[in-house]
Amino acid sequence: MAKRTTSTGRRAASKKPYAGSLGEMLDESGFEPLGRRIQVSDRGGRTQLASPPKWFDPAVEFLWAALPDLAANHWDHLYIDALQSACQALVALGQAVLDGGGGIKVNPEPALPSILPRTDDVATVIVCLAAQVSLLEYRHFTGARDRPSPMGLRRPNIRPDHGCGPAYLAPEAFRVFESLDLVLNARWTERAETIIWRDNPSEWGVDFTRDRRFISARDAALETVPDDIAEKIEKTAVITEESIVEWLQIAPKDKTREDALKSLRLWSRIGLDRVFNRRWRLDCGWLSVEESYRTLLIECDAVSINMRRHFASRYLPHAPFLNERNW
Repeated sequence: MAKRTTSTGRRAASKKPYAGSLGEMLDESGFEPLGRRIQVSDRGGRTQLASPPKWFDPAVEFLWAALPDLAANHWDHLYIDALQSACQALVALGQAVLDGGGGIKVNPEPALPSILPRTDDVATVIVCLAAQVSLLEYRHFTGARDRPSPMGLRRPNIRPDHGCGPAYLAPEAFRVFESLDLVLNARWTERAETIIWRDNPSEWGVDFTRDRRFISARDAALETVPDDIAEKIEKTAVITEESIVEWLQIAPKDKTREDALKSLRLWSRIGLDRVFNRRWRLDCGWLSVEESYRTLLIECDAVSINMRRHFASRYLPHAPFLNERNW
């Protein structure tokens, strides 16, 4: 699983950031245009008509177009976090099926799913993907100490607002960003702020962990841990002697007990990250199992990762390794 790149290294993530002709690409793949009313079945098995939310069509078309299609009717995630999340989103939106080759292909029978993924998760996937393939380029705040020379960079066309900094957004990405209420009149919206926290652009230098909303969410998470989550969290804090022995048995002979502990602690942190990814959100705290079915697993979610660290330092003080960074 590849780490996400910085904005200066994002261009290499895809051989073509955006298809030359979206309509042509979708036609060639056999993708049917959306915008129609789709028949779905409710939990009782009855057929009903449902219209997709306003962001559905723009999101689906953007995801298909921005993903690298290295083979006919096959979109590859290249084991890059933002691309993996985009593939997952298309599957969750009923438009793709998993392909054993390491990506997805068009669902031959695309349909509006009965349970849509969370809109904030879809928006996060869109932002991370756009940044990964250089359709979204963050720019430093005016007067920033480490602001690089703007020579050779595309001029910002999104103005700072609501704690967000300047950015360049490709014209073909405006439709989906506006449909998700992230951009309005070439400015970031209030809703965009916490979404972009999850991508955590280094260019803006925002430490959201000091924000009162993050701190309040951490305190609430500590006070309201569900029993099933508490059990999972406690297990991540324990590395047994048996686990160390098993690791050493399959590792190269020159590996030591310290190497085993380092590896097992890393996987414990990743496991706890996934607990927060699936079962917790900044705006509503811990999610029920049923609510978690609507979440998308976003491995590079900076808010979840930082919440894991700050939460663990207080909830599991006897396991300080859970407060460390993964990379």
